[in-house]
Amino acid sequence: MALNYKITDGLDFNFRSGTDYYNDRRKIRIAYGTNGTPFGSYTESAFTVSENNTDATLNFNKQLNEDFSLELLGGGNIRRQYIEQNDQSAPKLAIAGLYNLKNSRDPLVSSNNLSRLKSYSVYASGQIGFRNYLFANITARNDWSSTLPAQNRSYFYPSFNGSFVATEAFDIKSEVLNYLKIRSGWSKVGKDADPYRLINTYVFSAPFYGNPQLTTGSIDLNPNLKPETTTSTELGLEAVFFNKRLRFDLSAYNTNSYNQILAADVSQSTGFSSKLLNAGKINNKGIEAQLGITPVKKAFTWDVDFNFAANRSRVIELDAEKLLTNYVVATNSAQVIATVGQPYGSLFGTAFLRDGNGNIIVNATGAPATNPTKQVLGKYTPDWIGGVYNTFSYKGISLGVLVDASFGGSIYNGTYATGTYTGVLASTLPGRAAEYGGISYYYPGNDKANGTVRVNGTAPTGVTVYDDGIIFDGVTADGKRNEKILPAQQYYKTFRNIDEANIFDASYVKLREVKLSYNLPAKWLRPLSLQGVSVSLVGRNLWIIHRNTVDIDPEVAFNTGNGQGLESLSNPSTRSYGINLNVKF
Repeated sequence: MALNYKITDGLDFNFRSGTDYYNDRRKIRIAYGTNGTPFGSYTESAFTVSENNTDATLNFNKQLNEDFSLELLGGGNIRRQYIEQNDQSAPKLAIAGLYNLKNSRDPLVSSNNLSRLKSYSVYASGQIGFRNYLFANITARNDWSSTLPAQNRSYFYPSFNGSFVATEAFDIKSEVLNYLKIRSGWSKVGKDADPYRLINTYVFSAPFYGNPQLTTGSIDLNPNLKPETTTSTELGLEAVFFNKRLRFDLSAYNTNSYNQILAADVSQSTGFSSKLLNAGKINNKGIEAQLGITPVKKAFTWDVDFNFAANRSRVIELDAEKLLTNYVVATNSAQVIATVGQPYGSLFGTAFLRDGNGNIIVNATGAPATNPTKQVLGKYTPDWIGGVYNTFSYKGISLGVLVDASFGGSIYNGTYATGTYTGVLASTLPGRAAEYGGISYYYPGNDKANGTVRVNGTAPTGVTVYDDGIIFDGVTADGKRNEKILPAQQYYKTFRNIDEANIFDASYVKLREVKLSYNLPAKWLRPLSLQGVSVSLVGRNLWIIHRNTVDIDPEVAFNTGNGQGLESLSNPSTRSYGINLNVKF
């Protein structure tokens, strides 16, 4: 619902209220005989999500005189969020193939989660312009959130920015330089906590002799939480050349995030495994650039747009007392950690044991040895990302092709770790038989405790000869080349517990989108009082042109949360195709 009312010349009132609401029901079936769940299981889940936003604003826009213009805005927002989740599960099926909550060997397991959030906001902004080339802008906002304690519920964050249009200021009229603008700004942004993070409560667990049990949670909550805060400084440049055939936009930024809400590990003798606190300071700095070129501009037009971004992060501190040096963000087999002095999002886990020359050391069986000290194995953040979008247009028909890329960064490939351990991946074929390059060997006396011996010519009479031998490329503790043969199964299973073996470069290049559009001629639309109609055929995520990962799309290891870079048996990424109809009234 929206209401717009013009109070007087240059002064408008706007009111808008909307609700995003949906119900989602899910059924999860695990078949009888599944590895790890031999009796199977059945779960029904129901989600209800509702979020309402109500805004009211006053807008004032006026040219004060020939030199000065003024834009003012003031308003407020009320946000309400409601999330409910109900799960019920039959943990073991009594009859195979019958997926019903009543078909359960054990008592049903139920869980309920309810979350409510409410926030109030007031905000204002003002911009004054001088002769259409010098602009100064200031914004201010104050939020009150139900997820923070009363003493910290209110938090204020302003911003300041300015811009200077040199081509207007110096009245530059040139076919070479069409537009030049310099901008800079500083901002502060606040963020509240998730709901129910202030007071410790008891949670229901499995009944004991018919009575529900109440236990404390694993996190010691904090009644004195403060909002997270991020400050940012930016400097930018925009330029247009050669009658808009060359366009350039460059910006550099520096941000600092602090008072982040973290669950730091504590001794379990406290009754908790972690404690919620405000801590951490992380610095991010980087550049973003866009370059647009129009090589052909006639009846047929060709536009090329490039974009590039690079970010460098560093964890400055984790707590004011400097007692914390590492913070575990997420865990799979490897972990994502924040370490003081390191980039945010470091991957941490078990590594190969190496000698001074970097050679992997093997143990007495010929298998790679594990370093007794866990190591930083990389970071999930890329070194840079970029893309190129080509648009070809002719008489109402346009074809757009987007190729994007991400270079640098690493991921933990859980699909590869499990697939090599179980032998289901094609990459585990080498060495599994003679036709796949397997080495022939035997066990003296047919006793595996005696270790493997390579067959040179003819094996001793009476011993069983195997042809699935592999020699790991490494050195012994005294520096000699490894010659010990491992059975293929043992060889491939070895890597499951060494995280470094499952770390891959996350770089990729993708054909992200192809879009073919047709704009209907204007003369067809005039009788219908329409301003424009276009029809488009769109395909997205069409082709992985290049990747360094094995068996997975590297993008499946990334999401919007902190636990990025850890992949585990993810569903394959999908292509999508669609038809878009755009009508302008």
